[in-house]
Amino acid sequence: MSEGEIRSRYENEQMTGGRPTWEMKAGRMSREAAAFAAKFGTGNKTGAGRWSDPFAMFGQDHQGRAAEGPETAPIGRLERQALADLDLDPGVAREAIRARYYELLKRCHPDHNGGDRSAEDKLQRVIRAWKTLTKAKMA
Repeated sequence: MSEGEIRSRYENEQMTGGRPTWEMKAGRMSREAAAFAAKFGTGNKTGAGRWSDPFAMFGQDHQGRAAEGPETAPIGRLERQALADLDLDPGVAREAIRARYYELLKRCHPDHNGGDRSAEDKLQRVIRAWKTLTKAKMA
């Protein structure tokens, strides 16, 4: 035997104790497979045990058409507030969020507006909004 065969046989003995093992699944022609097919069908829409998906939960509706997902995912309260802090509407593109963030960052930062600290609160809200939208993968 080669070195690899010896090593694999040794590992097999360590795992199984040198006893034969079998797969723990039912074969295609077993009685378990036949019982499952009788109860749930075989994936086709005819015969005994056929099932339908009227609400398209599994990808197709009862007429065989593919389900259409929602256009945009609904956004939560935190994301909606973050967009409001950036003065943006829900459903805006990522590029617009990024551009607005950098615009407000430059406008509100004390180093960019002559040391004026009056917009410091707005700057903190803008940074918090950016972190929220980034975490939600919207920005």
